[in-house]
Amino acid sequence: MLKKIEFIDVSEKIHEIIYKVTVQINDPRKIEPKILKDFIGKQNTQKVTLIKGTQACEGNLLTLYPHSLVVKLLERKFTAERNDAVLVQFQHPTYDQRFIIHAIVKSVDSVWVTMECQDPRYYRRYNFKLQQELECFQFPESFYAALKKRDAHVIREILHQPTSEGKYFYRYSEHIYSGWNKEGNHLEEDSVGPHRFYPEYTRIVATTPFKGELRDISQGGLCILLNEKLYNKRNLLLVRLTTPPLETIHPALSGLTLSCNLLASMRGVSTIGRKYGLHLQFLKRLEDNLVEDTLSALEKSYKLNGTPL
Repeated sequence: MLKKIEFIDVSEKIHEIIYKVTVQINDPRKIEPKILKDFIGKQNTQKVTLIKGTQACEGNLLTLYPHSLVVKLLERKFTAERNDAVLVQFQHPTYDQRFIIHAIVKSVDSVWVTMECQDPRYYRRYNFKLQQELECFQFPESFYAALKKRDAHVIREILHQPTSEGKYFYRYSEHIYSGWNKEGNHLEEDSVGPHRFYPEYTRIVATTPFKGELRDISQGGLCILLNEKLYNKRNLLLVRLTTPPLETIHPALSGLTLSCNLLASMRGVSTIGRKYGLHLQFLKRLEDNLVEDTLSALEKSYKLNGTPL
């Protein structure tokens, strides 16, 4: 069994994580209607900003389609051609917050630019169902100050199970601890344990979690389906998920499971059928190169069997 310990310092970016100074979306209709209305049509009071490399230009948002939009450029010196990658920025009229859309130019007609919105999640999403629902724990806003001041800090523990054909990761676990080796930026491995958990963290994970169904997961985040909408959008959550035993991937992994205990920030809520999609971003993406192989195998097993795992 191989073990790796990582220190995840979020003290400098906790404001961005919690208050979402920059929110990446794939459809402008995901912006709250009362905010979006100021950007649309002849009476718009706010301008969107198109960014391409070092170029930036304000524009009027004229039309919204599913995952696409049309913008009228207000500066002719801005050059855009078909298949160019651009960013479309919506600056919140009141708060220090901006919404960003990654888009591809589909056509240019004089000063009118039609663009297709792109998925902001860089890593491939894997879709499979679990026998058990995911568990989620919410952290109060009072807890964020402890992370900012480094009174509390996040430690990720990664465990690998060696096999004859390579290593397969089967546990990714993050906890919040007290104490910090400031010189080495990490806790010594032998000091990592429940006795070092930050007291408030221990209290939170002892409460009753709310539960949801896994819709998809990538190395950067995941989407959870809920029956009821979660209205508090400034949330840091702890997400727990466990798959059935992994012998379907490799016989040597009999009895082992893919187990995750990961911290994530809430990036948005969308309506998916009759349920609500809770979109979460991990504090640090799952960079281990074995993660993708494991998720791919889980997805493949579900599709081959035709029934939920």
